[in-house]
Amino acid sequence: MTSNELVQDVIPSLSAVRRFMGVALTAVAMSLVCGTAAWGQETVVTIAGVITATGIDGVNIGDKYSMVVSYDPAQAPGSTGTNVAFYNTFTLNMTVFDTGGNQTFSTSAGEQLIVKDGPSGATLDNGFATTGVDTGFQLLDLTGALKSTVLPTALVLADFSTALMIGPADDFQGSITSIKITNVGGVVPAFITAGQIDPAGKVPGLNLVSGSGVTNLDLPFPLTLLAHGSSYVYTIALQDLNFTGTCQASFTLTQVQFGATVTLDSGTNSKFSCTPGTIWFWDFGGKVIPNSPGPATLTGTVTYGGRRAVTTATVVLQ
Repeated sequence: MTSNELVQDVIPSLSAVRRFMGVALTAVAMSLVCGTAAWGQETVVTIAGVITATGIDGVNIGDKYSMVVSYDPAQAPGSTGTNVAFYNTFTLNMTVFDTGGNQTFSTSAGEQLIVKDGPSGATLDNGFATTGVDTGFQLLDLTGALKSTVLPTALVLADFSTALMIGPADDFQGSITSIKITNVGGVVPAFITAGQIDPAGKVPGLNLVSGSGVTNLDLPFPLTLLAHGSSYVYTIALQDLNFTGTCQASFTLTQVQFGATVTLDSGTNSKFSCTPGTIWFWDFGGKVIPNSPGPATLTGTVTYGGRRAVTTATVVLQ
């Protein structure tokens, strides 16, 4: 008997609520990704520093600023040259923090991200920058910190000899004192839990709280102590941030035994179509817990577009 059959035998109505596409939450979810295109990953670069020169009222030397640049690192360049690539799709927003009131700036239409991995005279020797001068940045290096012209998913400020922020029309400039880069998956699992199988077949379920004003997922109480000889239902919840395509959810229960990782249980659902802004949950019926006391790891995995994202929970077998 497979894990899915076990759940359906014990909870006959479960198959009807195994997944949920959050149509009602689509608008809210999309607002969280700032209007980005439907791709499989987003790289977010946060640049911070201090204004060092200014010609704009309200922007003063010594003011701090923060710039956020977002892009899909897998996108194809809009154009290329010798050891250089230009990318069209990105967002860039900057805030200058001033006691007289914060000011925000963004790029002008037509600006590009440029990645260079070789010398080119007095222009960009090696580095990552924006074209134009309408709110951008320059990270330049003569020693070859970047080894290709693909958009970077990792940056270290110490690799660059010149780090400069540029304000609109070059009216102010600032030093770059820190860079933080985050790679956000297109589909993100929120959690995975283990719970008792409900003999009444009520939970897991969707929107079971009468009068609630929000979409709610109703589960058996999450357990971390799993008794041998018992079976449990495993629930994974996930949200699609910016990916359009085919997704698949799965789980594993593993334990390290005598130095080797042993899979005690696993399950995979059917592939399904996911789109930006939707939320889902999937349930899997587990096998009987073996008599193997000690800690174990419950892992929920979502595969999408050749990528995978995981969430884990520690459980203890008794």
